[in-house]
Amino acid sequence: MMKGLLILFLLACSLPASAAQMFKCSLTHNLENGDADPTVEILSRNAAVLDTGTTFTFSTDGKNKITSPELQPVKSEDGETVLAAKQNNLLFVKLKNSYVLRNQKEGYVFGECVPDK
Repeated sequence: MMKGLLILFLLACSLPASAAQMFKCSLTHNLENGDADPTVEILSRNAAVLDTGTTFTFSTDGKNKITSPELQPVKSEDGETVLAAKQNNLLFVKLKNSYVLRNQKEGYVFGECVPDK
């Protein structure tokens, strides 16, 4: 019994811990206008995103925090694997250096993300 507990303890200690990391990103807002070209507005060049590995947390207005649901690996159209999740009518996507929140007509992109030191 004790030997089994010791093995479980050693295995648990050897598992990598997923540390959260803060990023500073450029935040843009995209709005579909029916038949017209979409509008794109830069909201911030210093927006914060907290990445925990399987979720990300951000604010589009600087006040209210939004956390993505648990992200799952998905193959994109170009063959890349991205992390994505849907919640209600919202799509959350984590790419290499960017994070996306999107519904059918509007979206927010946190791009050009760099680690916040």
